[in-house]
This record gives sequence, C-alpha cells and structure tokens, in this order.
Amino acid sequence: MWIATLDLDPKRVLVTSLLGRFWRGAYFSSFAPLQVQNLPRRPLPAPDWVRVRNRLAGICGSDLPLIAADVDPRVAVALAGQQLYPGHEVVGEVIEVGDAVQTLEVGDIVVLQYAPHCLTLGVPTPCRACAAGDYNLCERASQPGPAQIGSGWSEEMLVHERQLFRLPASPEKPGEPLLSDEQAVMLEPTAVALHAVLRCPPQPHERVLIIGAGTIGLLTLQVVRALVPEAVVGVMARHAFQVERATRLGAAHIIYPQDHYREVARVTGAELISGPLGQPILLGGYDVIYDTVGHSQTLQDALRWTRSGGTVVLVGRRLHRLHLDLTPVWSREVNLIGSQTHGQEYWPPDQPRRSSTFAVACELIAQGLLAPEQLITHRFALSDYRHALSTVLRRAQTRAIKVIFDYALQPALVVPNVRASRMRRRQTRQTAPAALHLPHAAPSAPSTTGSLSHTSVPNETASLGPAPSQGSSPSPHHATNRSARSLKLPREEQELAPGSSFEHADDA
Repeated sequence: MWIATLDLDPKRVLVTSLLGRFWRGAYFSSFAPLQVQNLPRRPLPAPDWVRVRNRLAGICGSDLPLIAADVDPRVAVALAGQQLYPGHEVVGEVIEVGDAVQTLEVGDIVVLQYAPHCLTLGVPTPCRACAAGDYNLCERASQPGPAQIGSGWSEEMLVHERQLFRLPASPEKPGEPLLSDEQAVMLEPTAVALHAVLRCPPQPHERVLIIGAGTIGLLTLQVVRALVPEAVVGVMARHAFQVERATRLGAAHIIYPQDHYREVARVTGAELISGPLGQPILLGGYDVIYDTVGHSQTLQDALRWTRSGGTVVLVGRRLHRLHLDLTPVWSREVNLIGSQTHGQEYWPPDQPRRSSTFAVACELIAQGLLAPEQLITHRFALSDYRHALSTVLRRAQTRAIKVIFDYALQPALVVPNVRASRMRRRQTRQTAPAALHLPHAAPSAPSTTGSLSHTSVPNETASLGPAPSQGSSPSPHHATNRSARSLKLPREEQELAPGSSFEHADDA
C-alpha cells in the first residue's frame, strides 16, 4: 500500500530545518519528516473501522510547514515525536467495513471529516466539546486507542466510521453522489471557510476584508458573497493571478501589499494616524476582517485596520510564536476570535438547530451557491509528489491555487492496486433537490479553472529520495533495492533558490 507519513521526531525536524536553509533536497531526503513507502496492506484495527480507497486528495498550505520542518516546538509541542499522515482533504470509496460498522456500506463515497476524537477512541464519557458535536475541539484526542492508518496522501486509509462524512445521493441520478469528486475533495477547505464566516457573519452593506487570496481566502470570498451579497468585500492579494481570480469571484476592491495602510484608509474612509516611531493605526476601517494567512504582520495589520468594536477572525495558522501589539484590542475594543477548521453550525442562522459544517457546505455547493471546484488548477499522480509540491511552492510562476493528487493518474506499474475500484464520472455540476433557505443568498460569480497539466514520474522509493527523470526506465532491482539508488532531483527542485520559501499558510 502506497502511503505517506510525517515523522516529526525532534531530531528529524532539527536536521531538516537546518539543512533546508541552503539545500532544498533536504525536504525530500531519507531523514526528512515526509516519508513515502509502499507497505503491505494492514487489517482493520477494530470492528467499527472501514477501509477507504482514495480518489482525489488536496495539498493544503498547512501541510507545507510540516514537510519543511518549519515548526516551533514551543507552539506545536503536541506534535513533537508524533507520526502523522498528511492529506486531510480527500474523497474516496468505502471498499471494506468492519462487522460493527453501522453508518456506512461498501460503495459509499466519503470525505474525511474529523481527526480522532472521543467517539472514535471509545472514551466512556466524551469531553464537553465532543458531547456538543464539536469534535474538532476534542480535549482527549491524545488518549490511547486504535490509530488511524493512512490519509489523503495514501493509496488507502483505515479510519473509524465516525471520522467520515458520507456524500448524500443525487435525487436526479440514482446511485450517484450529490457532488462530483472534484467538488467533494474541496468540501473540507470549503467547510473551513464557511465555519470562519459563520463565526462572525457580516451584516448587509458592511465593509469586509479578506487577507490572503489562496484557497481558503478565495473560498471565504465565495462564502461571503453567497450569504451576504450586499457586503462590500475587499481582498488583500499577493500575486497577480490571485488578483484576477478574486476579481472574477466578486471582490469589490483589491489591497496590494505596497503602501497598504494608505490604501485601506482610502477605501474605508478611515483616518490614518502615525505614532511617534512611525507605527500607523486607522481611526475607522473595516467592520470584519478574516485573516486567512495568520502571520504576525498580517494579524497586527488586521487589528489596526478594524474599526472600533469591529471583529478580526483569525483563520490562518502558523506553528510559530506570534509577536503582536494588542493595543487595538483594548484601546479600540476590537474583537479577536479564532476559527478552528469546522464543527457544528446554527443553520439556518436564525434557527436553533445545529448541523455539521460539512452538511451545510454540501448543500451550498449542490445548490450552485459555491463552486470550490473552480479553484483546482493542477493534478498529479502521488508518485509525482515532488513535482506537485514544487508547483505549490512556485505558485507565482505556476499560478497554482489548489493542487490535487488524482489516483486515476497513478501508474499501475508503480502501485498495482492503486486505481479506483470503479471509474469515476467527471461531473461538472449537480443540482440539489430543494431550495436552501439562505438570508441574502446569491450565486457565486463564475470563474475558470487553470491548467490541469501534470507530469507523471513513476517512483516507488521507500523514502523521499530524488525522483528519476522522465523517460528513465526502472532498474530490475528498483523495487527491492530502493535505498541504494542515487538519482538527480527534478528540474523544478533544482530551480528553487536556496533557503526556506515554504508558504506558512494556504493564502500567504
């Protein structure tokens, strides 16, 4: 079974972090945190677990700092020494169920929704968060119990049935799921953006700013435009192609990194004040700001660009300590709240009933109010992961937004059993059976996807060593003596300048 792991042993993290400053190949070496192996299939660890054969899996910006060992143990202390499986954006098909499974059947199309929590670990008395259905905030996830095997960047994954979200069936096409595979693989990041907006929904005609124009930033823009079309939404973008995409999705204005304080003051009509040492702050500003980057600078700017009594929602995360001046929190009574992936939402907003963020996002996508599949720009086979990661890192040149692994592209000679059990039908759009009760609902602005080009490089290495160049034929001993081979890095990795350039957030 082709499987990728992240081994965050402190020694691996330290060595990779130091060498990666001047040698890009350190991130793809045998001692790096990211390891890729072709291992025997494992049995189900418990009777209420299932086996899922993956179809599509996304590369999230939160995966990149872990691959680059760009973490601060003082912040990410819970990750130290743990072995993780990358790829939480994934859609697949259930191909085996345990005897005690009650909610899933073989053939169901599912999306990975939750990490291990009280219910999957069999904790007799669930914690307060899990009892309320907020499994993303579980307080006992470190308890011993059956461990998940594999994730999105694996041929298969073995997970508890309560970790999965089963896609509803299409009422118009019996036997088919409500969403296409492309829509389903984007369900998790869509839920992240939806949860962030519902943490502090803007009111009609309020001024909103989204910092960051990567996947989460653009999805946040789609959500705000769908739920509150009267809101005036601006986007702070870094690259020209992000500006183009944000404009197509309905951004009213763009804030560029250069001279941004003056630009924010001009757009919002706020008064720009400079302190004795040149530290500026605005009197006035945006009503709500969603920071999807999460750096010290972006968060500090967001606090200074928000009007008195306004709100900053911290969506992006960085596994380093942040150095902030929190003066606006008390001097201007700016509200600073966090958003942790997804959970349970009051939906419709004016009703007391709660639904999972995934269920709400699924309905919005099915109704055509959100189109997250438009953000998929590149596809790769998992064996071509170096090229895929390089495409993400060089987004200024590649114009990448969402890069995914497509298991239909996986060469059969590399992993014989990697192909899906049945061929996927590419669907462009699905229609939901009933209208959704949305306040101020409006369809998302149309957009176009970028190039879906890919280059498949067969590779069956047991560790993340250099991949063979295209056209090279595998050695007869390639599968049995993998660690002894020494090959050149692909051209994309050689072109990367020395030093760490891994983006710390999906929208940086």
